[in-house]
Amino acid sequence: QFAVECAILKVWGSEVLDYVTDEGVQIYGGMGFSADAPMDRSYRDARINRIFEGTNEINRLLTVDMMLKRAMKGELDLMTPATAVAAELMAIPDPIAIGFSEDDHTLFAAEKKIIANLKKATLMVAGAAVQKLMMSLSKEQEILMNIADMASYVYVAESAMLRTEKLVSLRGEEACKGQLDMMRIYFVEAVDGVQKAGKEALWAFAEGDEQRMMLVGLRRFTKMEPFNVKQARQNVAQEIIAANKYCY
Repeated sequence: QFAVECAILKVWGSEVLDYVTDEGVQIYGGMGFSADAPMDRSYRDARINRIFEGTNEINRLLTVDMMLKRAMKGELDLMTPATAVAAELMAIPDPIAIGFSEDDHTLFAAEKKIIANLKKATLMVAGAAVQKLMMSLSKEQEILMNIADMASYVYVAESAMLRTEKLVSLRGEEACKGQLDMMRIYFVEAVDGVQKAGKEALWAFAEGDEQRMMLVGLRRFTKMEPFNVKQARQNVAQEIIAANKYCY
């Protein structure tokens, strides 16, 4: 039942672990390679996670393959929302729908609009790829992995938002400033990641007016208000330094 989610989490978790251990080695400098420091074994051990339990490439392909199979069996409706997104592209842009209304300043309102738009971007690219390539899509592994990356960014961003929203409801906004900063830092990465993967996919299978229209749609669905990532990272780092431990 949760095979798609498991595939996404295996890929995302193993690649985040690689990033964390690599940064750890970098922080230690030359000593990062030495057995006298704690990072050398972590660095070696982390690398295998992208290979066993299905390589990350295989899990990316499975993510899209399983979703499409569910759609073909009628267990998951992908084409209806994908068609709705295609129709929205042909309409005059609604500033409120794409997340630029000044009316809602409540906590998480902006993030929820971003998630909704990233889902539209993913559905637009996936739906167009299915319609354009049909049965040959299964042979286009690079495009499938682009779509898998888009879906993964959306899944992880929404999960981070829901987790942070729950923490705020339990502890209050003031006590969760670090978690809010980390969530928003990841949202910037997710928006950039969806746009990059979407462009690569569209450049690969679409052409002419169709390609130009969908690239415009992709830009529309991946707009985000400016966010000071540098300051947010510093806030998180200072909180950890002050606590002298991982405090989240």
